[in-house]
Amino acid sequence: MLINLLIISLVTVLFVTLSRKRVYVQFFAQIFFLVQVAFATWAVLNRGTTTLTYFTLDTLGVAYYVLMALVGWICCWQSSRYLDQESLRECKIYLVSLIALNVALTGVYFANDITVTWIFLEATTLAAAGLTYHRRTMRSLEATWKYIFVSSAGIAVAYLGILLLSTVSASGAAADLSYAALTQAIASGAGNPLYIKLAFLFILVGYSSKVEVFPFCTVGVDANHSAPTPASAFISSALVGGGFVAVFRVWKTMQGAAALASWTGHVLLLVGGLSLLMAAVYLGRTKNLKRLASYSTVENSGLMMLGLGIGGLGVWAAVLHSLAHTLIKGSFMLQISVVGKMYGSYKAARNGGYFRADPLGALVLVCCLIALIAMPPSVLFRTEYLILTGLLDKGLWWVFVPVALLLVAVIYWLCVKLLPLVSRPADLSRINREARNPLLSAVLLLLVLLTFAAGVWQAPELVRLVDTIVY
Repeated sequence: MLINLLIISLVTVLFVTLSRKRVYVQFFAQIFFLVQVAFATWAVLNRGTTTLTYFTLDTLGVAYYVLMALVGWICCWQSSRYLDQESLRECKIYLVSLIALNVALTGVYFANDITVTWIFLEATTLAAAGLTYHRRTMRSLEATWKYIFVSSAGIAVAYLGILLLSTVSASGAAADLSYAALTQAIASGAGNPLYIKLAFLFILVGYSSKVEVFPFCTVGVDANHSAPTPASAFISSALVGGGFVAVFRVWKTMQGAAALASWTGHVLLLVGGLSLLMAAVYLGRTKNLKRLASYSTVENSGLMMLGLGIGGLGVWAAVLHSLAHTLIKGSFMLQISVVGKMYGSYKAARNGGYFRADPLGALVLVCCLIALIAMPPSVLFRTEYLILTGLLDKGLWWVFVPVALLLVAVIYWLCVKLLPLVSRPADLSRINREARNPLLSAVLLLLVLLTFAAGVWQAPELVRLVDTIVY
């Protein structure tokens, strides 16, 4: 079935490229995303299946793929309205890049071999670069080259880590680099512990541009700022989820050896703390709504790393946090795309009166803000509570205090810069009211309310889903 999806994507790209009318281009792109939704349904019903040797439809990959299919379809839908002034050629390049990014992320989610994950993560760099350079301005060109250079350098560093891991499960002249084989080999004490530690460090640093954590998170922020906002929504949600999946799989291979598990935990605590620090500092400096949302992603990804570093319930919280963040951040950025289209600017200080201009859209923004700052009933309140109490249970009060203070700073800056947008008096005579999309806002509101429902009552199916991924 996976090969069928690849064939359909290639055929769709061909039709998109050859189409001479915008309506046909958008139609064929929508067909791809509808097929992707159908494949997501098939994947749910066939969990545990291995196809093409190197891909397994495990619960972790299927969960993120379902979210990607949903967010991707909504992004494609909003893109047709957001890019209504683009030329036919620009529209084609944009949609081909978006489809390519979806296909690459499918490989990342389902790969059962660390080298295959590495290959598809590099493919996401090229696809995301096409989206980043869409506007073809000097700023977008700079952001694109930064993204390509830093992400590729990071992927090269990650490859050094994979080479070091190849010494762990080597058998004669070959090495089995499937995650299952690496887990078994590390648990049995095979390999040099120093090499394994260096491998994890290199891979974490290399993948940091994808999961948007310290040290390479800034290139992801720049890419989100330069790309069209519907594409930024996809990058901030699905691509960040792909980075988390890649890091999570490598981290899990280390957990069979107590010494390695402890060491990786300390590394992740450091990376998570530094990511929170960067987010808190830059949130205070930025005045752009898209960059504000992007640094919020850095903060949330830092919390995920803290959860993995704590272990135990912290891991459970990190996985749930990542799944919920995919929906919340995608919804947030998509609604921001409506704001930008209406006001013609993403400058937070210039815009206001959004509640009067678009009441339903403003309600979505407020709900997303409540979700992102982890206020009840947000499901992120529960996950952050588990992470913070996990720090105290481990006796890491020296980590708990700065993390709590940084979270307070993040909450302050998000509220200070977002609430005036919806409540501040402003002249609304020049805004483009035709850019409102009530149906999109209704769908996004439903998605955010679903995360609120998960914060109030966690259904047994959701608990079993996260349990299966973690344990």
